[in-house]
Amino acid sequence: MARTELARRRTPAAKGHRRSRRAAPSSMTRAERRAAISHRRSLVALIASVVVAAVILVAWFPAAALIDQRRTLTSAAATLSQLRQQDRALSAEFKNLSTASEIERIARQQFQLVPAGDRAYQVLPPAGTTGGATDPYSGDPGRSAPVSPSAALELPPGSLPTKSATGATSKA
Repeated sequence: MARTELARRRTPAAKGHRRSRRAAPSSMTRAERRAAISHRRSLVALIASVVVAAVILVAWFPAAALIDQRRTLTSAAATLSQLRQQDRALSAEFKNLSTASEIERIARQQFQLVPAGDRAYQVLPPAGTTGGATDPYSGDPGRSAPVSPSAALELPPGSLPTKSATGATSKA
């Protein structure tokens, strides 16, 4: 009687629900059960390795750094495009400025120069009248009114030298 009770305790149903849930169907052979267990273990190992790989990628290659690098690359590409456009414009201007006719035009227009042997004449307006916008000397500071002494108050302190009663010069 003791032996039958002991045998009953050793059966999967007697050992508890843990073993009975995991027990394979009775139609499976021992080799098939081992293969199923091996398959489950390899699946768990695969999932664990994918999780570890994801953690490593997040830890060593943060997404923020990749996004920042992408933004920097885009900015550099835009700058390069602008610089290439400026280079083309400057090359065209260089080619244009290399011609003798363009050099002569700029010399006449901006510097009032004439070729050797020619004479330059400038027609001035009659005395007492201002030429306005056509006046060649409209930007001449000598033609403007003198600066008022009250403008000295607008200067920063210490910029104008002052004379003391003793005759020594000091900065105000």
